[in-house]
Amino acid sequence: MSCAIIIRDYKLNDNHSVAEVVRSAYLSNVSKSWWNAVMREITFQLIVMTAALLFIFVGIPFFYCILAIPLVLLLLYVIIYSSFLIKATELMHSKKPLHCWVAEACEPLLFLQQPERTRYRILSEHDANIEGFDKGNYKRKVIGTVAVGQHSHLENSAWLFRLAVHPNYQRKGIGHTLVQTAKNWCREKTFDTVELAMSECQDVARQLFVDTGFEMKQLYHKQLVGSAVTLLMYQLSSDLNNTKPNF
Repeated sequence: MSCAIIIRDYKLNDNHSVAEVVRSAYLSNVSKSWWNAVMREITFQLIVMTAALLFIFVGIPFFYCILAIPLVLLLLYVIIYSSFLIKATELMHSKKPLHCWVAEACEPLLFLQQPERTRYRILSEHDANIEGFDKGNYKRKVIGTVAVGQHSHLENSAWLFRLAVHPNYQRKGIGHTLVQTAKNWCREKTFDTVELAMSECQDVARQLFVDTGFEMKQLYHKQLVGSAVTLLMYQLSSDLNNTKPNF
């Protein structure tokens, strides 16, 4: 019995599963963001400042002020983790989508393999129905999602957001298919362009968007914790009138 990924429309009872997928995908970027922050000069300055405060105002012997290093690094990690967690939560509640899709994994009831080592067929719900794919014979779980909303500044442009694939199911073409599904829907609704924003920590996703016809529109910095922790953000755009429909 083969495993499959079905791309289908979002349903109300998918909300909890979608929230879990978005949370897992966003938190998978925490370590890279933390390391980027550690390598910045301002982090070194913060460590020195913390050590000086411990020595001058708390009276801790200078030798033990080395504890400022793990304290600052731990605090930095907690702040970044919290920021990504808050962002994942905001994505579920702050912007109302015009349409949303999910990727649903269909696996045998006694599935013991690692998803990373398993080959999946990716089907639209329409194609699955045509070939008589019986989802009742499988255990099913939502492992990916994407949503499209109205662009806040451009009248005839859509905004793609909430693209997330569970880390165990990444690099299988699921994200690519979700993006193409969203773009095809936007084209059918006669949008001229679709845009999105993503961070410097999402290298794999950025290449995915380039492969699906997006181009760089602008770069900007987003502050997570003042100027101490910032993310380089990429705003990408795709002209729907110059690209052909794909699954």
